[in-house]
Amino acid sequence: MTKLRTHYDNLKVTRNAPDIVIRAAHKALLQMHHPDKSTDKVAAERITRILNDARDALLDPVRRKQHDDWIKEQEHHQKQQGHQSAYSSDGYESPTEKKSQETETPIKEQTIGKYLASTNGIATDTETRLMWCRFVLGQSWQNNAVQGEAKVYTWQDALDTARIFNQNGGYAGYSDWRMPDINELKTLLDRQSATTGGHFIDSQVFLKNPHWVWSSSAYAGYGGGAWFVNFSEGIAINESQNFHRAVRLVRG
Repeated sequence: MTKLRTHYDNLKVTRNAPDIVIRAAHKALLQMHHPDKSTDKVAAERITRILNDARDALLDPVRRKQHDDWIKEQEHHQKQQGHQSAYSSDGYESPTEKKSQETETPIKEQTIGKYLASTNGIATDTETRLMWCRFVLGQSWQNNAVQGEAKVYTWQDALDTARIFNQNGGYAGYSDWRMPDINELKTLLDRQSATTGGHFIDSQVFLKNPHWVWSSSAYAGYGGGAWFVNFSEGIAINESQNFHRAVRLVRG
């Protein structure tokens, strides 16, 4: 099984390397691959971008934790599926570059209720034109199904994680995913689905949906807080921003 390529690999440091080691490794490798010293300036500029991105990610505590979580998830999936990826011959690769190198399977679409659900893990609401991830953060989409369990975040951490999600390459070719506002999130409520014993959401489109999902809307009234949707009861609630809730991303 091919080794997963990470920011640590690109800087040739261990995963517990302190900031001083990361800075030193970045400086040394940058000098080695500086475009002015290379006959292949295009390749050198590419490596420079990868090295800079690795340094920036690992020196930012939030981005580093997100990257560490991503590594754990990818290694787990590799063990389950025996997944292999091809890597560049120069030995440097952004963790998001592999997405374009993996063998792509044809994307199929199916109309389910008001959604146009794709096998690539995206569902487009034909009424609002919003495009939703069919999985929440912490989960992944593989083999036309949701894998893994939802992660939960405080409200501010959720906003930060959505930003980092895009910085790390986004999903399905898009890097403008965001947390929905409360009115957008409420469009996922489905009363008909609840009558059949499920949550108030179309479970054929959104598999393994968590009970509580954050919106990006802060509460403007006394005491602050933020809005989320309780899909087990089909209602929107305002509570403390320090509570932990799941995150489903949207774009459009």
